[in-house]
Amino acid sequence: MKVAVVIDTWFPAIGGGQINAWEISKRLVKKGLNIDIITRNNGKYTTPKIKNLGAYQIGKKSEATDNISRILFLIRSFFILSKGDYDLIHLQAFFPGFLAPFIKIILKKPVIFTVHGTRMFEKNLGNSLGFILEKILLTRIKYDAQISVTKAFLKFKNVNQNKVYIPNGIDISKFEKVKVKKANYPKILWVGRFDPVKRVDILLQAMKIIEKKLTEARLTLVGYGQEENKLKEIVKRLNLRNIDFVGMKEGEDLIREYKSSHVFVLTSVSEGQPISILEAIAARIPIVASNIGGIPELISNKIGILVPFGDSRILAEAIVSALARKDFSFTQSYQNLKRHHSWDMIAHKTLAAYNNLFNET
Repeated sequence: MKVAVVIDTWFPAIGGGQINAWEISKRLVKKGLNIDIITRNNGKYTTPKIKNLGAYQIGKKSEATDNISRILFLIRSFFILSKGDYDLIHLQAFFPGFLAPFIKIILKKPVIFTVHGTRMFEKNLGNSLGFILEKILLTRIKYDAQISVTKAFLKFKNVNQNKVYIPNGIDISKFEKVKVKKANYPKILWVGRFDPVKRVDILLQAMKIIEKKLTEARLTLVGYGQEENKLKEIVKRLNLRNIDFVGMKEGEDLIREYKSSHVFVLTSVSEGQPISILEAIAARIPIVASNIGGIPELISNKIGILVPFGDSRILAEAIVSALARKDFSFTQSYQNLKRHHSWDMIAHKTLAAYNNLFNET
């Protein structure tokens, strides 16, 4: 089977969609598939060479958030798809979904679409353009099959009936190999993209409260993105002393950040199934996160605290509480990661979805 995976953002920009597409694809080619990942040029990145797996960054270099570049990418990628002898087209991460009707009608190829995070989980965003576009892409365009990384999305009214839940994955063995001591101060960790939907500004406001109660507490921000300068200005305006912007981390360096921390925080207004939450569980650190999207599917009161998004005072109280609690237990959640969230298992389930769709068509 020859498969094209179309995703409009790629490394060095990092998000759940990119990690999901890469980790699954590099395992599927070992099962005999040929896969081409067709994506945008978001900066210099050398994809590791793997037999029968190609990653093609097309177009001029552009920012991950550049919508004009996204539109041009869709046009270019359609012509590439029309010339390739693909058996199945797998569209990822929103915008490529607009290609589905043209692929089905003109190219007559089966299309599968993966749903990651969505603003549909938050009703207050119902009038925004982004919300409307996502609702069309996720529930109004008909695909041959849909994959959702969260069970919560399956509850929405949707023209697509062929839907399957396949969660995100993690390589726990990498976490087990890294040994590191906890920081000698209360270390609060955030990991992700500096994007408006992540609401890091709320976390900074909470830190203003926390610094008055726990003077030694520090917040480490691991990431990159369009809001970084804005967030640094907020730090100055609030006169925050204990904030560390450490840039993007990968591999063992990222794992050390997790394992040396005392609590992980995610303040997003919208999420699917965040890989950062899986990473925090793998590192066995308490979690404070927004009660939104697929997050409640991962966090019980044994490993963390769920909070309503947008309230910095409640968030601050939850973080202080998590730092003080001694009764967190990760045994059950850790075993759940091993049973249901290994990338090998995720790849196996994705291949089953491919085979079911290919056999039906």
